[in-house]
Amino acid sequence: MNNKTNFFDDIERLRGFACIVVFVQHFVNICPLRFLREIILPECLWYGEGGMRVFFAISGFVVTLSLMNKFDAVSGEQFVDRLRSARSILFSFYKNRFFRIFPMAFFLILMMGIFMFCTEEDRSFLKSLLRCPIDVFCCTQNYSVGAFAGVEKIHLYVGSGPLWTLAVEGQFYLLWPLALLMCKDNNARIITSLVLGCLFLFGIQPMSSFLWQLDYYSTCNNLAELFLGSFFALIYEEGLGEKANKNVTMIFTALLALAVWCYPGVINRDVYFSKMAISILAVTLVVSCTYVRGGFLNIPILRRVFQYLGSRSYSFYVIQLFWGVVVVWYMDSIYFPKESFSLYDFHKYQLIIIAVSLLVLTEIVYRLIEKPMRKLGKR
Repeated sequence: MNNKTNFFDDIERLRGFACIVVFVQHFVNICPLRFLREIILPECLWYGEGGMRVFFAISGFVVTLSLMNKFDAVSGEQFVDRLRSARSILFSFYKNRFFRIFPMAFFLILMMGIFMFCTEEDRSFLKSLLRCPIDVFCCTQNYSVGAFAGVEKIHLYVGSGPLWTLAVEGQFYLLWPLALLMCKDNNARIITSLVLGCLFLFGIQPMSSFLWQLDYYSTCNNLAELFLGSFFALIYEEGLGEKANKNVTMIFTALLALAVWCYPGVINRDVYFSKMAISILAVTLVVSCTYVRGGFLNIPILRRVFQYLGSRSYSFYVIQLFWGVVVVWYMDSIYFPKESFSLYDFHKYQLIIIAVSLLVLTEIVYRLIEKPMRKLGKR
């Protein structure tokens, strides 16, 4: 029981770390962080890709581990028999996922609609806005993100950014339990997840970038972490994983975390192996933090911060881009320029206001929407 508690705490802390990475790297694009660029290599702050891939790897790991704990009771030689035996498990899983994902996503769309109705006289954004709930419900937002890129209303395009990742995960949640049931035993599941993970990592992902010219927002560029996370969850379920030397683990995971943060920004993104390296780093970080219990996540000063952000990571992630757009618009429209502030100070205070208000709003949304909906999904 203690091991399981520590395991889930480590997952929460890793989510908290990914939240910080995504926040800093996203907000370079929203408010110019000149004061950070003076002390940190600028390219290191431009991409949230490393943090996003950590989120995908965590999802694959946690969802598969959760399913396998329940699939032990499933019986039957044929897929139809196993499917019939697992009906209640699948219903509970899908219901839980629905209440976990969709209420927050629809809340985001509602807030975007209210904000744009209040700030835009031109109603040309309505078509794209009305399309959002359908895409979210059908888990197809990742396929229509290009359509939003053509929308002149940057508020809608930027604010709806998190919805594409939810669509990718939604498709995974919908199909992966059925794929696991199609496998007759755990060995078949291990082989299937490994083959799919390697296929996307070493084949489809690089081909999508260099042959098909698809960017980061393409679904096939983000499935490797989900399948490889699932593979390591299945291996973990078999008993692999042990506590390593505490100091060695802390140093190793800290270096991995630094690489996940910086590598996507400093690598030449035209290099064939660049995306594969980012995926491997993200999955390795998840494995290191879960198999050996924490690593750098257990540093006393940071532990509580990671734990807090991790427990609210979904609310934080869904609203962070939208809220950043709102605050920047408000400050630029109402309070800028200010003669008493230099541009340097203005952007510094802008970031502070975004961070503080985002934490407050995250706590409110978590308590009023996410937490009650999660409880409802578990009934």
